[in-house]
Amino acid sequence: MNIQTETIFSIGHGARRLEEFIALLKKYHIRYVIDVRSKPRSRFHPHFNREVLTLHLKEAGIRYVFMGEQLGGIPKDDQCYDEDGRVDYEKIKNKAFFHEGIERIKTAHSKNLKIACMCSELSPCDCHRSKLIGDYLQSLGIEMQHIDKKGDISSQNDVMKEVLGSNGELDLFSDNTKKLKSRKSYR
Repeated sequence: MNIQTETIFSIGHGARRLEEFIALLKKYHIRYVIDVRSKPRSRFHPHFNREVLTLHLKEAGIRYVFMGEQLGGIPKDDQCYDEDGRVDYEKIKNKAFFHEGIERIKTAHSKNLKIACMCSELSPCDCHRSKLIGDYLQSLGIEMQHIDKKGDISSQNDVMKEVLGSNGELDLFSDNTKKLKSRKSYR
């Protein structure tokens, strides 16, 4: 597959071994991992805790950057939640903290830096990487490519088709808005 330099990637660590994770980053020539987890740690996979991961990535020649406060999927701002306590990604898109994070991503993109936004969910269909960050970047004309469970690339369009069904666009006659919110309630 021909990957353009300006492509922004996303990757989920899931239960991957650290060696496998780093090998995937190297396969796609990623130089910067942008951690978009609101809480940069893993209870079940401690090698993905911020401090440990930072050291291992540095050894591999990859820089770690934490941006969970700007681009995380579980924001501190109570206005970003619906009445059921689920995160509403459309509400986040209007927040200054989100735009601050997007500006940093856009700057990296304009410098042709090879970055990957990382979260914990292995599948991009289950994560705010696609439903929030990738969707917003696409509206700006910036393509996000998702490194999937198998280590292959899925386009933002293909991921959103799977999330929303059919052609990847919201159906005006059904309640698809739940698909652009977090799967769980956090409030």
